Amino acid sequence: MDKKQDEKVNIEVGEIELPKLDITPYIGKKAKIESADVFQGTYGLYMKVQTKVVDLVGKGKKAIELRGSRIFGLQVDVDGKNGYGKDTKLGKFLTKYKVNNPKQLIGKEVVLQSQTNDNGTDFLSFN
Repeated sequence: MDKKQDEKVNIEVGEIELPKLDITPYIGKKAKIESADVFQGTYGLYMKVQTKVVDLVGKGKKAIELRGSRIFGLQVDVDGKNGYGKDTKLGKFLTKYKVNNPKQLIGKEVVLQSQTNDNGTDFLSFN
């Protein structure tokens, strides 16, 4: 199987205005947590907790699933075991929702709020 070669194109490239999504109608709404999954990233392991889809923005293949999300860093103890401490953000989050482990968060209801990332883009999160 031959790998397709990228084709060079000769076009002008400049700064453009990207569309922005107004998330204010979703702030304060409730959503249920759908997943709590572990990922390996540049800086180590982290857990991404996400809500169910609260809206579908756009149409067709370019539609965007809008959902709340929160990222929690994970640590490694002296024995090499991965996890979180009781006083970490994830530990306090679990205590707030009265669960013993992250998988028990699934189905819990959270209130959506706005958070701004390092690029100045607002996204849906929760506490």
